[in-house]
Amino acid sequence: MQLAAQTDDLRAGGSAVETILPDDRAVAVFGDDLMDLSARRPAAEAGYEQGRAAAARLSAFWG
Repeated sequence: MQLAAQTDDLRAGGSAVETILPDDRAVAVFGDDLMDLSARRPAAEAGYEQGRAAAARLSAFWG
């Protein structure tokens, strides 16, 4: 199922939905080869930082 269809279904059922996709930094760190093990740590760090930023922005959404 596509992400848009899933979020539409959730919203239709009354859920509030917020999607978070990799930001530009994370995409750059992933590179072209998603199986490249050398990108694991930098990708995890980028995701962690993106998550921290999103958590600050979304605290009211979760509240």
